Amino acid sequence: MTRTRLWLALGIGAMLVLPIAMSGLAFYELAMAQPADLIIGRPLVVTPTPFVAPSATPDPDSSDLQLQAAEAYQAGLAAYESGDYILAETNFRAALALAPGEANWHNSLGLSLAQLKRLDEAVAEYQTAIALDSALAEAHYNLGTAFHAQGRWSEAEAAYQDALQAGPELAPAYVSLGNLYEDQGRSLEALAAYEQAVALDPALLTAQLNLGVAYANAGDLTGARTALEKAVALDPEHAAAHFNLGVVHAHRGAVELAREQFELVLSLAPQSTWASQAIEHLRSLQPAP
Repeated sequence: MTRTRLWLALGIGAMLVLPIAMSGLAFYELAMAQPADLIIGRPLVVTPTPFVAPSATPDPDSSDLQLQAAEAYQAGLAAYESGDYILAETNFRAALALAPGEANWHNSLGLSLAQLKRLDEAVAEYQTAIALDSALAEAHYNLGTAFHAQGRWSEAEAAYQDALQAGPELAPAYVSLGNLYEDQGRSLEALAAYEQAVALDPALLTAQLNLGVAYANAGDLTGARTALEKAVALDPEHAAAHFNLGVVHAHRGAVELAREQFELVLSLAPQSTWASQAIEHLRSLQPAP
């Protein structure tokens, strides 16, 4: 799905003029967006679940009810995809009024409510979905993101772990678990979680980006470079990936490679915060011969 908010969420910043002998200086920030925003293009967790016809109708004598429920849910999906979350909520509720036992549909309603910043209501819908189908990994994951956004860290961790229990292949859950660990200063656990995410899905951009930042924060510039180069390869137009890679190159003493990355940031996102930071870093680099 392409309809999500842009998540230029990772940033490593440090003074680039410091000598390599001080490469242990911590990168000043790992600025995470909300976990739900970090999972771009992952239909399993950031879009309503694919259309599933109700398994039963409230009135066995009326096949029209099943059709009405299905049509309402489809209309909700279309509204969600277009970014009209109020209309999506209306249609999902209409579908659930006719088929209240559809766990997937409660999950989808929860996603609409989360987009509307009504997190308590979203939590309730995810919990209803889980009560109806405890194996619905995406509902556990989305519950975790809601708890995370509310600062309910222990509950978020439990929900992410439940998501991985239900869906061990769910790489975004490892990414968000890593983000949660970073929020709590549990850097080694965060690094391990990102490594798990990359092992499961090497093509998951968020995992490669976060892994690169985690390696950099741990002082492993070689690992950081490798992960961030993979992130850039996955999305050559991602300004944050180029910026982070530029910082790593600068700390490695690879001035021209750093310059190249910062100049790419300026061309890709000239009005962004990344661009203003790139300009400052370019000024700090040694002049080109």
